[in-house]
Amino acid sequence: MELGALLIPILILVSGAIALAGNAVGRGIGRRRLSLFGLRPRHTAQVITVISGMLITVTTLLVVLALSREARVALFRLNEVLQETQRLEDEIKAQENRLRQLALGDIAYLNNQEVVRDVIDSRARPDIVRRRLTVLVERAQELAQEAGIGVDAAGNTFILVPPNLTWDAVVGLITQREAETVVRLVASQNTLRGEPLPVYVQLFDNRLIYRKGAALASGRVDGRAARETIVASLFRLADDAARKARGQVLSPPFTIVTTPPNAVVGIDDSQLAVRRLQQLRRSATVQVITAEHVRTVGPLTLRFIVVER
Repeated sequence: MELGALLIPILILVSGAIALAGNAVGRGIGRRRLSLFGLRPRHTAQVITVISGMLITVTTLLVVLALSREARVALFRLNEVLQETQRLEDEIKAQENRLRQLALGDIAYLNNQEVVRDVIDSRARPDIVRRRLTVLVERAQELAQEAGIGVDAAGNTFILVPPNLTWDAVVGLITQREAETVVRLVASQNTLRGEPLPVYVQLFDNRLIYRKGAALASGRVDGRAARETIVASLFRLADDAARKARGQVLSPPFTIVTTPPNAVVGIDDSQLAVRRLQQLRRSATVQVITAEHVRTVGPLTLRFIVVER
């Protein structure tokens, strides 16, 4: 049951009882011609009536405040509630405007999109590492501003995530690695044009991932098919190899960081594989191997080997 359904009858009964008691007291004083504070009996009766009315109001307020939290808030914190409501409404409107802009495609950077990368030798002197990182950040600022990124009130293009991270701390992290280090700045959220860009920093050792000739994928390709079908089959195998390398070889520059690396296949190599399959005029196994040593930063250079047996 709602509180009001119980509260209203109680208030009516209590008010009636107080009014009845006040009326009885006033009439008794009037008949007996009693006097309070030296007032005339008629004026004393009027004072009793006024006090009865005041008691009705006070009792009503006390009962309502005792039984209803909402009434206490409305009576004592109404301005605060109104201000908070206005703030929430403003936030909702701002979010709606942001979502509308996102829907219209006014986005400078997507969440997890690479801004810039470089390879820094962490074994160099700290001042050299700092200089290389400064150049990297300046280049990133140029690219971000060209894409439409703005600045915050302090004039910063980037907002480092987490908030307690500093560029000096990044220098310290690089110099601790004792290896060639891939430094990558990545957008931490979808960011509209005109806004500063929140970014986080990724650090990877630029290590050897695959040696030349490492087999990454294989499959059967029919040499009797049309040339376009053979080419499509070969490049599907190359895509399989790229997906296998995802997470070890970096995605292409400026793309989403979870994207597989680009599979780079030479034109001459792919044409040679197509010709050999057409000459065999049968289904044959094709292996996809690395054409060069592949490091973390890439590229993922591949070639096709047609297994004739």
